[in-house]
Amino acid sequence: MIRTMGKVFINNTQFTTDPRIQREWKPRRSRLLGIMGSTTQQDFGRHAKDMRLTLTSGGNYINQAFKSAVEGLMLTRRASYAYRDYTGSEGTVVIVDFDPQPTFIRDGVGVLFDYTLVLDVMTLTKLDFAAYGGA
Repeated sequence: MIRTMGKVFINNTQFTTDPRIQREWKPRRSRLLGIMGSTTQQDFGRHAKDMRLTLTSGGNYINQAFKSAVEGLMLTRRASYAYRDYTGSEGTVVIVDFDPQPTFIRDGVGVLFDYTLVLDVMTLTKLDFAAYGGA
């Protein structure tokens, strides 16, 4: 039976093991082409709500209890959840997608799962272990 040892939490539920975290955070920017080769750069900065986190197991599995907990969170419409991880990010997130894939590895009554969990950040209180003061 795999013991819970992750340093990532969603809604105070601890991941069984730590996932790989991919942060996608593109700035709000556009480039407008004008006449005679001119261009105008519009830069509206980065905002917390522009960040998307993709968490993947990468061989660090989750157990049946954690899978059930995340699926339970997904049943609540328009809900956001507290989130913190080992990269020093803390804030609130919305679950966009959760794709658990069963393995053949037994864990007590059930099996362990590979997974991909996609989260949209709503607010940030910490980024890289420092207080976040942006929007």
